[in-house]
Amino acid sequence: MSIRTEIKGSAYWIVFDNAKRKNAISNKMYDELCKVMDDANENEDIMLTIITGEGEYYSSGNDFSPNETAGVDHSDLDYESGYSRWMRRLIRHTKVLIALVNGPAIGIAATTLGLFDYVVCSDSTYISTPFPTLGVCPEGTSSVVFERIMGTSNATEMLLFGEPMSAKQCLDRGFVSHVFPKAEFKQRAAALVEKYSKLPKHSVLASKELCRGQKWRREMLSVHNEEYDLLRKLFVHEDTINLIMNKFMKAKM
Repeated sequence: MSIRTEIKGSAYWIVFDNAKRKNAISNKMYDELCKVMDDANENEDIMLTIITGEGEYYSSGNDFSPNETAGVDHSDLDYESGYSRWMRRLIRHTKVLIALVNGPAIGIAATTLGLFDYVVCSDSTYISTPFPTLGVCPEGTSSVVFERIMGTSNATEMLLFGEPMSAKQCLDRGFVSHVFPKAEFKQRAAALVEKYSKLPKHSVLASKELCRGQKWRREMLSVHNEEYDLLRKLFVHEDTINLIMNKFMKAKM
């Protein structure tokens, strides 16, 4: 399996279910993510959209295995990656987005957390943005959102230098609202969702629109487009190709 869903009352649960690969997000998973997020957004009974991971990881980010990257031409302006299509869904989503980060979140799984309305994590979590080691640049709107959340120096440490952020740092820097012990995470996170799902939907969704309405969406889409244009250029840079080959490809040979 790859993406699993379940509706519980007014909450639409989306689960990264690819634990054998640390919930790395494949092209097929991006297709599924876009579909289920559309389903949640169009369901009038839904107030909360929940994303979490199965197993030890929330998600290790994009799947860079040879099968996933073969034939992809980032210089083709008519090509849009699954990640980019998912980004547009996250930004345009009208339901309250909640991330239950059950373990490490890496790359796109880490940067997109800044687009969620509410984030909690387990004490086994770390947030990793290994852009310099891969020769790429910030994505997921993190080039703007991370600085707003945690300040310039902390954002620079992560986005330019690739330093990870521990669960405690996530809490101290205002990146998450709660850190729960790993053994209690599922139960306590689910209890929060159940508690919030009982609130009046018309009021909660109206407030979400007030906080993150069309002005915010236009800004975030513009940030995403700028990041994605730069990523296209970097992905076809010789140095970036070699760095990705060395990290992901040769290990498979």
